[in-house]
Amino acid sequence: MAIYAEIQKLDEDSGHVRYGYIDIDGVERTLLLDKAAETITLESGSEDMLYRAVARKIASAWLNGLVPDHMIVQS
Repeated sequence: MAIYAEIQKLDEDSGHVRYGYIDIDGVERTLLLDKAAETITLESGSEDMLYRAVARKIASAWLNGLVPDHMIVQS
């Protein structure tokens, strides 16, 4: 099974970063990165394989000190 998503930073403040991506059905899904707690929570959609891949990509960037505006996850 192939995984692909373009991840966009939607907004950011001192405590959180909100990211969005579109799933295979064309539905926009959003995640919230809590900077202090270093957690990512799904705001919309279900916790499926695509969500986990997107969350890993965001977490990896965050742990490397980055908060990119755009990322791509694919496998």
